[in-house]
Amino acid sequence: TPLLITSDKGHKAIIKILVEHGADINKENKRGETALSLAFNKGYKDIITYLIKHG
Repeated sequence: TPLLITSDKGHKAIIKILVEHGADINKENKRGETALSLAFNKGYKDIITYLIKHG
């Protein structure tokens, strides 16, 4: 999903837009990864904080 891709790439501004427009923060890819787990694996602390607040 776009949210998973942007979380993996660290694009916080796009993540905010997607979440504001109803993106499912808890959606998993076929490997069971979520936007939060992808951001965590990359160390994107600001994205992790944002996703926790809005998830």
